[in-house]
Amino acid sequence: MSESFQLIVLHTIKHKESGIIVQGYSDRAGRETFFLRGAGKKEKSSNLSQLHPLSVLEVTLSSMKLSEIPIIKEFSAAFRLPSIRGDVFKSSIALFISELIFRTIKEQEQNIELYSFLLTSIKLLEEIKYGTPNFHPYFMIGFCRQIGYSPEALLHRDGMLFDIPSAKYLPLKEKSEFCFGPQESSLLHKLSVTPVQEISSIKITGDQRYLFIKEMIRYISFHTGHNLRVESLEVLHEVFE
Repeated sequence: MSESFQLIVLHTIKHKESGIIVQGYSDRAGRETFFLRGAGKKEKSSNLSQLHPLSVLEVTLSSMKLSEIPIIKEFSAAFRLPSIRGDVFKSSIALFISELIFRTIKEQEQNIELYSFLLTSIKLLEEIKYGTPNFHPYFMIGFCRQIGYSPEALLHRDGMLFDIPSAKYLPLKEKSEFCFGPQESSLLHKLSVTPVQEISSIKITGDQRYLFIKEMIRYISFHTGHNLRVESLEVLHEVFE
């Protein structure tokens, strides 16, 4: 009998008429891809709503495969996430975060520490009541720490700018094209020293948040060596305007 494992859903693609390719991050092997049969059948249609971005599933695999892709035999929600599913702001954040993970993490190996961080972040997003618009920029800083590119964001002083290559703050006189702007540099520090329960105290506009996220994507792109294009950012920006 196949053992079950947990999977965080990152992306789904329809396959022909009744199949779905499910791409996610699992507690057993990191990035994985699976095939789900019979997605068009009535008895399975109710379960498909559980395949939303950042949903956490308990998965059991079939002994068969589609080419080399494992086939999902059974799945169920490991946790109920009604707020993420039903709140347009949280569901938009979930779409952005899932795409960010999907485009950044490629390693197909177990990483319990990263999985635990992602799972904790999903639960925080579900439970948060205040400061929701600041959750995804807050998440991005913690995500960078987990993937090995932690910004040294504590040693900030007025007039200093955050330098992408060194991941440190530099005096204004050493400014280069690889530095965050003044507002983004300051916001990085504020988000780094503020507990998640207090992120509502950070007052920023939608445009300021958007520019900060773009700088963080630039930071991740530089350190991973991949030019990240997170398409859901524009949708997210419209939702929070």
